[in-house]
Formats: sequence, structure tokens, C-alpha cells
Amino acid sequence: MKTKYLALLASAALPMGAVAQSNLILNPRFNLGNTGGVPLDWSSNAGGNYNYADSAAPSYGIGGQIFSLGWWDGAGTWQNTGAAIAPGTSYALSVTAEVGQSPLTGLTLSFQDVSTGWTWLASQTFAFSTADQTDGNYETFTLNIPQSGLGSVAGDTIGVGVSLSENPNNQYGWAHLDNVALVVVPTPEPSAFALLGLALLGGFARCRRSEKNATICPTVR
Repeated sequence: MKTKYLALLASAALPMGAVAQSNLILNPRFNLGNTGGVPLDWSSNAGGNYNYADSAAPSYGIGGQIFSLGWWDGAGTWQNTGAAIAPGTSYALSVTAEVGQSPLTGLTLSFQDVSTGWTWLASQTFAFSTADQTDGNYETFTLNIPQSGLGSVAGDTIGVGVSLSENPNNQYGWAHLDNVALVVVPTPEPSAFALLGLALLGGFARCRRSEKNATICPTVR
């Protein structure tokens, strides 16, 4: 009886809001064709643009390609995702990239509002590690966009950007972008164990209040 009772409570306590993270970026691995070196669904103001398969890139094994771009501070790529900013929703924007040619300080990620003229709603500049300036290892940078700053623009269209950070400017560095992702960050929920504990407490409390009806109380042996 004890085992059946606990199993029932555990199944009822499973989180119901487990949300699969779906990437809102179009052509996130840059492998759906290009025009003049700029991948499909992306735009660029870089001094040079190349799109090709690189066996050293993390997504190469699943058909991904890289977007290589340079040269000066602020040069980069951007995209109109076509997705709308959902009310009460937080997002995370990430990019996997390496220094294609040094010197290159880092990258700036931006979450933009296309509906208001590509207004930057959130941004952050990330620096490549000192080691990766020379050995070419890929790193992943993530910009978190909390819902607290998006309430007034719910329904507007999401744009994203990845641009070069050059300090000093005009270092003529190159970045290799391997993958870009924009996902909804699920709202934290009570864990299954927390809900199970609450259910157990509620069940035993009911037993104590209903001493005349022993059938609802599990027998613990």
C-alpha cells in the first residue's frame, strides 16, 4: 500500500511546464545557401564575408557551416527572426565562435526590436580568452534577456545581431561564427521532489483530520 501511494503522489508531482527549447533563429548553422558569402536569412556590414564548411567547427558533424566575417569594430551580422516578443517571457541569445584571425577582442550580442527601427533592447560584449586569441578554440557566449525589460514591447518583432568588438578599433581581425541560438527561457517551477513533499504533507494532514475514515490513510509498515 505504501509503495502504491507514494508512486501515485510522485506521478502527480511531476513538473507540468517542462518546455522544449526551440531555436527561433533562421538558418542558425549557416548551411542553407548564401549570397556573396552572406548566409541565407542573414545580413552583414562586414568588410569581408565568407560562408563555408569547416571541419574544425563544432556543428560540422551535423552539417553546419561557418560564417567568417571581419574587419573593424562594429562590423557584423544581423537577422529579422520574424518571431514576436511574447509577453512575460525571457530569452537567451547565444553564439559559438572562434577567432578566425587575430587580433580580435571579442563579440557583441544584441537583442533588437525590429518594429521600432532595430532598437537595441539588450546587449553584451564578450571577450575571447587570451589563449583563444592564438589557438583558435571555439567558445560559446550567451546574452540573457530578462522579461522585466520587455513588457512594453510585447508583440514587436525580434531582431538579433552579432558584431565584432575591436579594441583598439581597426585591428582587421576575423570571427568564425558556427551557430547562433535564440531560445525562450522557461519560468522556474517547483521540482518534482518539492511537489512530492507538499503532496505527502497534505495527505498526512488529511489523515490526522479524518481519524474516523481510516481508508484514506496509507499504512506505513
